[in-house]
Amino acid sequence: MEGKHCYPPGSSCNSSGLTLPIHEYAHPLGEAIIGGYLYRGSKISGLAGQYVFGDFIRGQIWRLQQIFPGVWQRNLLLSTGFLISAFGRDAAGELYVLDYGSGTIYKPI
Repeated sequence: MEGKHCYPPGSSCNSSGLTLPIHEYAHPLGEAIIGGYLYRGSKISGLAGQYVFGDFIRGQIWRLQQIFPGVWQRNLLLSTGFLISAFGRDAAGELYVLDYGSGTIYKPI
């Protein structure tokens, strides 16, 4: 599977027993989703309880917010220029972003 779609494209597959993603986006928006975390920190109050993730190729950081049961809205938070390869979270719930290109770990302000 690639997202909710059979892979390779045009093939048929059996998705029974699989948990499909709650959200996906097409390649014009990004190419490699890097999973993140629900934000549980206190430094960015507007993100509380929202899922934060990124795209490796485009360096964008997105939030995913459930606006109604089963209905999710994606908003761009930041275009970083990083090759985002991972997110981390500390004991206080603050998020960190790893830039594969430089090997640097960035933390929130």
